Amino acid sequence: MVKSEPMDIEQNEDGAAAMVVEAPEADAGAAEDAAMSGTYTWVVDGWPRPTKSKAHSEKFEIGTYIWRLLVIPGNDPQGEHLSVFLDSPEAAYTPTHLSPRAKFKLVLESTLGPEHDHSKDSEHLFTSTQMDWGFNQFLQLVDLADPARGFVHEGGKLRFRVEVQVRKDERLSWDSRKETGFVGLKNQGATCYMNSLLQCLYHLPYFRKAVYHMPTSESDDPSKSMPLALQSVFYKLQYSRTPPSTKDLTKSFGWNTYDAFFQHDVQELNRVLCEKLDDKMKGTVVEKSINYLFEGHTESYVECKDVDVRSTKRESFMDIQLVVKGCRDVYESFDKYCEVEELTGDNKYRTDSHGLQDAVKGLKFESLPPVLQLHLRRFDYDYQRDTMLKLNDRYEFPEVLDLDRDHYLARSVDGNVRNLYKLHSVLVHSGGVHGGHYYAFIRPDGVRWFRFDDERVTKEDTRAAVEEQYGGDDDAPPLGAGGGLHAPFAPTGGGGFKMSKLSNAYMLVYVRVSQWDDVMCNVGAEDIPAYLRERLEVEQREKEARQRAKAEAHLYCSVRLARDVDMAAQVGKDVWFDLVDYDKLPEASSLRVRKHTKFGELKQLVAEQLGVPVDRQRYWTWTKRQNATVRLADATLGPEHDETSLMDLREHVDILTTHTSKHSLLDLRLYLEAPWPEPSTPLHKPSRNEVLLFFKYYDAAVEALRFVGHLHAPKAARMRDLFPLLRKMAGLPADAALVCFEEIKWEPSVMVDEVAPTSLLHANAQLETGDIIAFQIAPAAGSGYRFPTVADFLVYVRNRLLVKFKKLEEPGEEGFTLELARGLDYDAVTAALAEKLGLADPDLLRITPQNIFSQQPQRQPLTHRCNFDLARILCHSNHTTDTLYYEVLDMPLPQLEALKTLKVNFHDERTTLVGEPHLIRVPRDASVGDALEELRKRLPEEHASKRLRLLEVLHSRIYKVCDAAEEVSQVNESYWTLRAEPVPEDDAGASPVGAGAAAAGGAGGDLLVHVYHVARDKGEAYKAAMAAASAADDGGNGGDKGAAGGGGGGLAAKLGKGKKQQQAEAKQQQQQQQQQEDGDGGGEGKDQAAAVPVLPFGEPFLLRIGRSETLASVKERIRSRLDVKPEAFAKWRFCFVPGGRGLPEYLADSEVPAERFAAPGVGHALGAEAAYLGCEHDDKGAKRPSGHRSAYGFERPVKINS
Repeated sequence: MVKSEPMDIEQNEDGAAAMVVEAPEADAGAAEDAAMSGTYTWVVDGWPRPTKSKAHSEKFEIGTYIWRLLVIPGNDPQGEHLSVFLDSPEAAYTPTHLSPRAKFKLVLESTLGPEHDHSKDSEHLFTSTQMDWGFNQFLQLVDLADPARGFVHEGGKLRFRVEVQVRKDERLSWDSRKETGFVGLKNQGATCYMNSLLQCLYHLPYFRKAVYHMPTSESDDPSKSMPLALQSVFYKLQYSRTPPSTKDLTKSFGWNTYDAFFQHDVQELNRVLCEKLDDKMKGTVVEKSINYLFEGHTESYVECKDVDVRSTKRESFMDIQLVVKGCRDVYESFDKYCEVEELTGDNKYRTDSHGLQDAVKGLKFESLPPVLQLHLRRFDYDYQRDTMLKLNDRYEFPEVLDLDRDHYLARSVDGNVRNLYKLHSVLVHSGGVHGGHYYAFIRPDGVRWFRFDDERVTKEDTRAAVEEQYGGDDDAPPLGAGGGLHAPFAPTGGGGFKMSKLSNAYMLVYVRVSQWDDVMCNVGAEDIPAYLRERLEVEQREKEARQRAKAEAHLYCSVRLARDVDMAAQVGKDVWFDLVDYDKLPEASSLRVRKHTKFGELKQLVAEQLGVPVDRQRYWTWTKRQNATVRLADATLGPEHDETSLMDLREHVDILTTHTSKHSLLDLRLYLEAPWPEPSTPLHKPSRNEVLLFFKYYDAAVEALRFVGHLHAPKAARMRDLFPLLRKMAGLPADAALVCFEEIKWEPSVMVDEVAPTSLLHANAQLETGDIIAFQIAPAAGSGYRFPTVADFLVYVRNRLLVKFKKLEEPGEEGFTLELARGLDYDAVTAALAEKLGLADPDLLRITPQNIFSQQPQRQPLTHRCNFDLARILCHSNHTTDTLYYEVLDMPLPQLEALKTLKVNFHDERTTLVGEPHLIRVPRDASVGDALEELRKRLPEEHASKRLRLLEVLHSRIYKVCDAAEEVSQVNESYWTLRAEPVPEDDAGASPVGAGAAAAGGAGGDLLVHVYHVARDKGEAYKAAMAAASAADDGGNGGDKGAAGGGGGGLAAKLGKGKKQQQAEAKQQQQQQQQQEDGDGGGEGKDQAAAVPVLPFGEPFLLRIGRSETLASVKERIRSRLDVKPEAFAKWRFCFVPGGRGLPEYLADSEVPAERFAAPGVGHALGAEAAYLGCEHDDKGAKRPSGHRSAYGFERPVKINS
């Protein structure tokens, strides 16, 4: 084998390992354990206490969490025991992933010494629903009072001691880097298949080094540059302590959220990714690195037996697909891959100089790559069920694979290269054909196995990584046990059922032993460009800081302070109703302090950071009112709270907090009243006879709303008494006439009530502290304003929507945004869109809603003047989108909807697609003939003059030949593919088989039959042969099979045969089967039991055949029509398939195909069950279909657009 040259990259000379991870030191672990452990002693005075009276200890901190003890005498149902509990006060508002798990011991100390103490221990996860844990029957009260036990100390005191050890929940806090030296990858939803592949590629250091050396720019955006995004992922896998995200990588692929939740095939992703990387590496220092690692070559050959003629063809491969069905292990799959096919009989090989000759045909490996990727074909098509199945059969693979076998290697192979491979990775699929989970077992050093399962990495032994991934039943029954079923529950040979393993190897990666050191080379920091390393190190530091803050969140309190200056900045921009959005406060207004901080200390910190002196600070809390609005509570945090810790404030006042895990555990939101806009003004001292009101000013002329400040107003004042101050706050003339409104509620609809100028603030208007007043200049009659009052304006704001419009043909473009009211009808929406686009007629627009899940246009557009308002148009599956797609039509939509639109593909006489699909529009009551006439006007001249017909085609089958008189309204183009074609003169006068024999014009009439291109499945052939042998060996327990068995005789006949005779017949059947596979042609009298099911592909067509016409004549007309070269056509075989999924009946040249089609019942089948003439030959098209119809829609091929 000629070895490709390695990439020209300077190797690491310092001998550093690819990644060095220091093992955690014992001292460090002990120090960490000590920091998470502690003891607290509590002395309870005044014993005995009344029954069921609770006593709490002071709060104490152990392991960074706050605890306290709780004692209750007589709390059990009988009232005879002392109850003792350990309580976690913070658990009420702690997210589950940060809840403390603790092992603790509760001890009641005795005066007689430690040996007489009474104790009980437990372990518990303290959550919001289980804040305390302990023992309801800790100790009987009679024993507690017994002086001989010594539990009551002098002065009637009890001494309790608690020993607490806070433990991390390994389910949530597993540190893969610490435990294994490696990290996993985050799963975006259904990207486990990608994660397992990326881990496998990353742990091929040669591949990783090549990725690092791909040229990228410092200004590149990782979400738009696939090489940079992959470099980032690999860097973080190498140096990060936590699992990195792959979101930038998938964004660089051009994937959206829907793609991240769509599970693709890992082998298909591997091919597409490597192809893209190979393309990106061209012209760089790492060019051909992908080929060096993964590319091998095969030699396909045909060698004549009797003459000296040998034909060869050299092809490259990046991975090898191995058949699993019917094979015990990898070696048997390679045997099948390289098996020799006999070309004899009707399937002889045609040579240029010697004509037809007996020959052998096969494939051997000319060269094998350093890294061998084996894709195990565990998914196979079941012809009887017409569905895909996963094969969970036991299939073994060795840790060391020796491919130096003569029947594997071509004559030209380099004998000096040893093809001995060591197993490097096992990619596993767990689940079935409709979905599952992927993970990988990898041994980076060739010795120790690790399991990479998304974010979690664990150490595994060889049995778990290799033997347990063979598949099959737990007891590993012999091949064939279970009747060939591949379901999760398969019957065993002894009756009953066993559970088949649903987790098994799906892809294997081997590395050549002699090139192990080359592939597993050292990769250090010097292999990463300096600018990239600096950029990623900054990202890593920022990420680690965020993670530390998140891990320590329970130690801190987030205090958010809203001031008048913040309200002025938000009202009219981000906030319309209410006063402030705390999530949009500037960073300076959010303080992160320890939760034990005293409130007085917080005031000093605010003075330092915000510049507000302590004597000019007043703090108000918020409360939620009955109408669900949030307003100031009529209470302040005064000097009496200065010595209260922040975490204890919630026990003294009603403080609005947030309980989401996105925020800190304790999120205090306060209003800081300070002088504004003049900070030097003294702070007003409120009284009980005043209310604090907030004010906004609305300018109807410019439709603007702004915050102008707050006032402490006397409760007995009238609204008009405040007008002079309001004019000054808003900068209005002294004689401006004002009108005021109170904001009452926003949901479910806006309520804003006018406040009369003469109303008493408290007695009449019922205004309270925290209420919001919006005022404006009284609008004059006929002002012409769109929204003359602030009430009108807020209703508009509540109902407006920002809608993004995109071209239907360019759904990935940015588009533009329009501000529309949610109640607009269809006509109003199209009118606004037409105005934006400069169209005079809105009816030229057609709108298509968005699919909320795929973020793509829905399949069906909106009909003209549909009875939906804008809010309903934007709703999909109870979710609201903000995007609509539009198309500009060439005729008004009402006219278009009166027409039927058909998407028609035109094919010529050779079934070749001509040009692009045609959109044919005809009236809905028009006929198929009318549509064909419309199509004729668009065809090239050589086709326009011919007679046309329309077919419905799906999955390479003809389902219907449309009658020219049929109405187009009956044609469904959304499911079928519509194909128009010229009617060959040869077909004139023939009757379709589907019309039956009676319509065929009698015995002498010609037939119009379906002709399909078909291909066989060798795996199914093997299964049929094994089933025949098994049936003969066990005496034949399947009933009378004479008709299909070729040997006749049913059950009674088989009982009269000896076992040797049965085995001989089975062997004969297998030989006949092998002849079928080797291309024997199958003439009259051929055994049909070993026939292999076939599957159509390519473009089907119709053909006239005569009632007495032989196959030889039919074949020549097919070859001439399809314009196939004679030497290629000589390899084609022809069969009659009686039903859509029936077994093929191979025909000899002398046979008359019409006789098969004229058989009773055959002529009446249509669609998928129609009988057809099969042309069997190799499928030169794509091996994997681009789309497969399923219950959930269409499978989508992997695409990487970067």
